[in-house]
Amino acid sequence: MSTAKQVPTGQATPEVTPEATLATVVAFPEGVAEATKPVFDWWLHHWMDATHPVVRIQLAWMESILEAVQVEAEFMAACAASNQKVSKCFSDPETLRSPASLSHCYHEAAKDMADAHMARLGKVAELPKDFRQRLWEEIC
Repeated sequence: MSTAKQVPTGQATPEVTPEATLATVVAFPEGVAEATKPVFDWWLHHWMDATHPVVRIQLAWMESILEAVQVEAEFMAACAASNQKVSKCFSDPETLRSPASLSHCYHEAAKDMADAHMARLGKVAELPKDFRQRLWEEIC
């Protein structure tokens, strides 16, 4: 026994064309989209809840990476400023004639580099603590 719908032989079957399908879809009232929006929002909210922990942990990781890059950028800027000071000293004929002023210029640039490096190490030492804190906040 077949469950297929049989069409009487005297009638023609309606032809399904893309235009007919489009006309059917366009014929849906706008209220259907409005009526299904709460269900869609509910589904999206619960679907995102499953992925939120991973996304939040990835966001915490990316924030830590961004901080590390900022620390390195600050250090590179300090290196560039120190290099500029040394270049300025070497390009000044007066400084090149005086070993004391050349030594002073070099020591000043070296002190700036050492200070920048110590600041960099301090900030880098804080990064794992900040990352652990962010992870803990996201887990809880």
